[in-house]
Amino acid sequence: MLADDHKLFIDGLCGLLVGENDFEVIGKATNGKEVLHKLNTSIPDVLIMDLNMPIMDGEATAEKIVKLFPSVKIVILSMYSTTTLDCRLKEIGVKGYLPKDCDSELLFSVIRLISIGESYFKNLENLSHHQNQFSELDLFLKKHNLTHRELEILNLIGKNNSSQQIATTLGISLFTVDTHRKNMLQKLNVNKKNGLWEFALANNL
Repeated sequence: MLADDHKLFIDGLCGLLVGENDFEVIGKATNGKEVLHKLNTSIPDVLIMDLNMPIMDGEATAEKIVKLFPSVKIVILSMYSTTTLDCRLKEIGVKGYLPKDCDSELLFSVIRLISIGESYFKNLENLSHHQNQFSELDLFLKKHNLTHRELEILNLIGKNNSSQQIATTLGISLFTVDTHRKNMLQKLNVNKKNGLWEFALANNL
């Protein structure tokens, strides 16, 4: 889901994201109040949001989302960039911050990283470290023909979460979790009852 009060910017960002096979834009909003309204009916994995918006700004919106919709991972995309701001956003529960002048490849990489539970803050993290993580992650997914959502579920399976616990944690239905499990069993050629759990442990997930 995307939130920004500049329609031209949000349309351009949407065009970039839908060009990637593993991204789907399920909603757009122009202010924080509209974001909260849309979240009542549609929960995204990742919300990309501006800080400076009318009616309710990004920081206030993020605080409410973390409390009301904890499964939503928030990425702030803004023109403002300071270490103090990054620290405040991280304390609130925001998962990532990027300046609006970043290139699209970095944005894509950060979204993928955050979707599996990591975080990224431009002024707090070492970029080269994350670039190595992006590369290793992409190679792993390609090798096993897995999606980022499947990897996220494998991570939770490795931590002994049940399907119901995974559904609750990710804010998705039990049917969706079971469908992902079936797809992964086929992709990984696993037949044993605990095969996915063993695969997760063997690959340090």
